[in-house]
Amino acid sequence: MALSIIGGAWVVADRAGLSDVGGGGINAGLLPSVGEQAPELVTYDVGGNLVRLSALRGQPVWLNFWGSWCGPCRAEMPELQRAYEQLAPRGVVMLAVSLQETPKQARDYAALNGATFPVLADPALFPADQFPDIAETANRWQIRNFPTHLFIDAEGVVRAVVITPMDLRTAVRYGELIL
Repeated sequence: MALSIIGGAWVVADRAGLSDVGGGGINAGLLPSVGEQAPELVTYDVGGNLVRLSALRGQPVWLNFWGSWCGPCRAEMPELQRAYEQLAPRGVVMLAVSLQETPKQARDYAALNGATFPVLADPALFPADQFPDIAETANRWQIRNFPTHLFIDAEGVVRAVVITPMDLRTAVRYGELIL
């Protein structure tokens, strides 16, 4: 009996498009689509400097949403650093937005792993009444799967969305799409 209930749920979930849960199915519908303008992202980096995605217009941007508590994010961190070392000299700006942890936790983990790309604080940590622009960012960017990567060209158009961990070769290939 239990097996038939589980089997039925599997079929219903597949028909409802929920078979990708954990593989990005839920997250994908909440993110900007390829070909759309990337929405504004406003938050502070872990050093306390205000960062606006719109201020980077004219430069290709790789957004990485991650957390040090996320196993796949931890596993890909060395690969992302190597990809960043190859792409940064070619003009790609990488912003690693740490979610669901304090800026100190993100900074410490990134430093421990030799990350040289900018690490940004979770926009959801800032009170909406004091930081309305940042609160809007938290509402606009509904990240549900980790890691999530967006590759945005110099005109601010999303050219790729990747909702799985990446190795060096894959990250460089996506980075080259926005050059």
